[in-house]
Amino acid sequence: MDGTDLIEADETDLLSDAAVAHLRGHPRFREAVEAFARESLVHYEQQDAATRWLLKDLGRAALYLAATILDGTPEGLTFARLAMTAASNGTCSRGRVLAFVHYAQAAGRLTVPPGPEPWARRRLVLTPAFIDPTRERLVGALEATAIVAPEVAEALPRLKSDTVARQAATAVGMLLNFRPELNRNPGGPLRQIFIARDGGMRMLQHLMVRQPAQRGRLMETARLSRAELARRYGVSRTHVNRLLDDAQAAGALTLPAADRVEFSSAFSDEVEAFFGGVMQVNRVVARTLMAPAD
Repeated sequence: MDGTDLIEADETDLLSDAAVAHLRGHPRFREAVEAFARESLVHYEQQDAATRWLLKDLGRAALYLAATILDGTPEGLTFARLAMTAASNGTCSRGRVLAFVHYAQAAGRLTVPPGPEPWARRRLVLTPAFIDPTRERLVGALEATAIVAPEVAEALPRLKSDTVARQAATAVGMLLNFRPELNRNPGGPLRQIFIARDGGMRMLQHLMVRQPAQRGRLMETARLSRAELARRYGVSRTHVNRLLDDAQAAGALTLPAADRVEFSSAFSDEVEAFFGGVMQVNRVVARTLMAPAD
């Protein structure tokens, strides 16, 4: 028995609380989460400065995903549609969308063909340099998920296609649209501090993979270098200090020494639940990609 029997092939709702709890019981779940974190950090560090800027915080990352999704729709991606999507989702202001589009255009990530329509309504064309990071991240996420859900690996070869990469991004977007609780929860320190703040999730993943191999839970204790976190993830020392102080005040962790962080069991459970949900989303996406065409 390797634990894969814990995942039933006929689960009707992979995104239910019961299904997430089921996945968390897999004996290789922690290994899968750590693989996901390592791949995410490697992917970030391999990107050029332009891609890092476009994915630097939660708002820009949401615009990146939205642009990929809109590009695959019949109406296409336009500045007006991207701004409307951002407004309806509460992602960011119209001005921030404009800055995102202008930066992406200047960096060669998208083009704006000439035409009679007003600039805001012209169809924007994403270049391979925009699509490739999305595909690479999806591949890494599915590879990590396949550790606990081997059937996911069957979808990996299909992601070589730009069209399929867009389909996968669209599937993620639809899940977040029709199941908004996936995007809201958990609502504790993980989402309110680490996910919501610039570089926070990368800092958490950085600390996650630097813990002792033999430990009792996913998030327990790690050595801490505030200077390294600031340097590697493009934020200030003040930003790092404030994030850690706020996380400590919220009960997520304690800082017994300047070079040590200890996470609470409640926070570890919150992180587990979050990544369990992420991996279940990945399973749904993989099933979508493998579904036969109508």
